[in-house]
Amino acid sequence: MRVFETQLPGVGQRYQITFSDGGVFTIVIHNDGSRQVFWRDDPDDDGKELFTTTERDAQKLAEIFEGVFFDPVADDLDDALSGARIKWVAIPGDSPVVGQTISDLDIRARTGISILAVERGDQTIANPESSTELLADDILVIVGDDDAHQALDTLLSKSG
Repeated sequence: MRVFETQLPGVGQRYQITFSDGGVFTIVIHNDGSRQVFWRDDPDDDGKELFTTTERDAQKLAEIFEGVFFDPVADDLDDALSGARIKWVAIPGDSPVVGQTISDLDIRARTGISILAVERGDQTIANPESSTELLADDILVIVGDDDAHQALDTLLSKSG
């Protein structure tokens, strides 16, 4: 990878990043702080603008590239989570669980499912308390193995 920096009088600064396997990534930083981002498959091609962004959004993108928000997962965690599936499951309006609390239903003991969150309209209840009442059309964010998911499906169904 090679980086070229060019002063653009009256405009700002241009950075061109040429990748060894082809392609040129260009960022133009305007004097007002906005950024234009371009991509060319070949140095001789005309560039295609990918997007324009504000200085603040560009800083957020830079933080993401830098890995500020990323916390690597340990390799041994894959074994610990083997078989676990995270799913989003809607509670039907005619479900027998509607109006009951997580504690009343004893969901963890009966199904093996852990509820990570409840999405209710625009609200997300992260790590819900056992006293959280389940309502029609709530979306449960759950984790468990395939058997646990099947047990929860049975509990949520009319015949549950």
